[in-house]
Amino acid sequence: MLTKKMFINMAGLLLAFGSTQALSDTPNFFECKGHDVSLTFSTPGIASSTHINLNLGKKNYTAGKRDIETQATTMGDVKTMTLKFVPDVEIKKASFIIPAINLGENLAGEYIGQATFKSQLALTTIATPFIATPYIGVINKSRYIDLTCTASLVF
Repeated sequence: MLTKKMFINMAGLLLAFGSTQALSDTPNFFECKGHDVSLTFSTPGIASSTHINLNLGKKNYTAGKRDIETQATTMGDVKTMTLKFVPDVEIKKASFIIPAINLGENLAGEYIGQATFKSQLALTTIATPFIATPYIGVINKSRYIDLTCTASLVF
């Protein structure tokens, strides 16, 4: 049974939490760098303007909204773009993980406009040879590149 004192304490806690609620937004611009790699991903709010720019050494790749695959996982959203497609031979894809991030005003009233995180770029080659028997060997070989990323909110 709730006593009067317990009720007053609970009401006070609820009022305290309600008056100091933090405001948050999801970042819409991500910039990542790694060894011989730079990557930007943006979702400026207009679905058709979502895009990835990926520089691998001297090669540049770009993917728009309809060319970006997204898979939600417990680690975050895995974003994937196709780099090369050779029918009946192979498909080359690039994937990276974006964790869940909140930006905005924290409980102390400070505005946090950027967050830094670590990720990896997975460069995967999927073997799709046109042969009568199953392909023998690693079908989806991947190479991983460590990334240091910054998430921000761009208006």
